[in-house]
Amino acid sequence: MKPSFLILLLCCAITSRIFSQENRGSHHIGSDSYITANPFSLLDTYAPRLRLGYIQHIKGHWKMGLDVGYGGKGMAILNENLGESYRLWEVRPEFYYILNPKLRTLKYLAAEFFYINQSNTFLNGDYQSGGSENYTYDQADFTRQKYGFHLKFGLLLNLGKKAGINFYGGIGLRWRTSTYANIVNQQSADIFREWYTSLYEDIGKRFGPNPALGIKFFYKL
Repeated sequence: MKPSFLILLLCCAITSRIFSQENRGSHHIGSDSYITANPFSLLDTYAPRLRLGYIQHIKGHWKMGLDVGYGGKGMAILNENLGESYRLWEVRPEFYYILNPKLRTLKYLAAEFFYINQSNTFLNGDYQSGGSENYTYDQADFTRQKYGFHLKFGLLLNLGKKAGINFYGGIGLRWRTSTYANIVNQQSADIFREWYTSLYEDIGKRFGPNPALGIKFFYKL
């Protein structure tokens, strides 16, 4: 099951609970700070990692947060073919505007910025460069850097006095640069590819839209 499909199922399951809580506890002041965790990022097929974060209340409607993610080869769940030395780290600062701090279920608008750095070493693989040239190799070092931003809408849904779910979605832009280096026995090849090229096969600089959809668990401090 794809992670995005799992997220959609969870979103549908909690929708009725969100609206049933909407009018309760209207006296609540949204001045809490949170510790967050996103275990669903471990289900990423090409770049599994665990993300942990902290959201600090600033004043009134405003909060700010920071997520930090780390991935290693031993963290793969859905894809064991992650190369010889998979490593990923990321940082995601975010600014939140709470629409109505007095509601029990807090709704917010947010601006998130992100940077991802990923490296790996592959054996007996292939890749596409320039959108048309295909190559095979015996060994190569892969590097990916990705940065951009998202504009998001989200909900902070309480599941108890302290714990809850942060459910969000949005859209943004990303810049990505993928390269291979230290290539051993590179050879030009005639390779048929489907319309979709995987993260490790499409090499070069890419700019385009980037959707955001996810769920994080939070704990109130």
